[in-house]
Amino acid sequence: MNFFQLIGLGYKNYIYGIKFLVEHKLYWYIAFPLILFAGVYLLGFYFEDLQLEVAQELKDKNQDITRLKDLTWISIKMIFFDSMNLIFTKFTLYIVVIILSPILALLSERIEKIITGNKYKFSFRQLLKDIRRGLQIALRNIFWEYFFIVIILGLATFFGGGIKDIIIFSLPIMIGFYFYGFAFIDYVNERRRLNIQQSIYFVSKHRGLAIAIGSIYSIFFLSFFYVFRSYGDLPTDTATQLFWGTILVITFILASMAPILAITSATLSMHELVDLSKNDYVEHPKNAKDLDENEDKIVDTVDNISKTQVDISVDEDADKTK
Repeated sequence: MNFFQLIGLGYKNYIYGIKFLVEHKLYWYIAFPLILFAGVYLLGFYFEDLQLEVAQELKDKNQDITRLKDLTWISIKMIFFDSMNLIFTKFTLYIVVIILSPILALLSERIEKIITGNKYKFSFRQLLKDIRRGLQIALRNIFWEYFFIVIILGLATFFGGGIKDIIIFSLPIMIGFYFYGFAFIDYVNERRRLNIQQSIYFVSKHRGLAIAIGSIYSIFFLSFFYVFRSYGDLPTDTATQLFWGTILVITFILASMAPILAITSATLSMHELVDLSKNDYVEHPKNAKDLDENEDKIVDTVDNISKTQVDISVDEDADKTK
């Protein structure tokens, strides 16, 4: 498939994924990101409030230059709370993928089992490996995403006006699309026993699919962030508050659904690309040996019946000849 066909594949399976989750009663998985998303974002604002308190304390302490030790300690606290606020509000999309990695891996496996019959043996060690791998992928993606963003911001300084604004606004978002989608595709690649480098190569060859999956995921999140940040600046009349309050609830639900829909689309799309039913690393039944032996016995029985029928036919022909 070419780039645009891969984009279409990802979007198509977002739409089909909703139907799939409802038909197979997997929609309850949305409860996990719903709770997590609310908790992570509330923590972000908690640290933001603490940061403001420390900043005010620092401002007050500046009145007394003799207490340098206190100023140093307050400065350290402000840097810490500022970092926590940044992590929990700016990196929420990656945090969700990291923390939900066991749930997303389990859901992806269940979807694959439904469409292919594949089973994978559960082990706590494998679960820890999945979590560690998800963390490695997320940290790698964060590094490279912001590395490219810094380069783009540097290049944007050579332009002016509308072109500069378009570059600064659109290109970093599109880069994020790719890396977010990469994280979801990697869940399937891990079950295919691709190492991280092999997964990187695979996704780079199918970047259209990664962009499609990551775009819906991040747009749902960013929509809620935008509405939430703007809600406090809206007029206070009842009609406006009711309308935008409804929009806020809708975008919150979409943001909570985003990781579940993304992993569903990634799994369905990967099946169309590589046929997951041919994965050599699925769990084989414990009685596979017995099944093979029974199959051999059945074949021998059929052969004996066939030979007996031939012998009977020969005897009948001989009697007729006599």
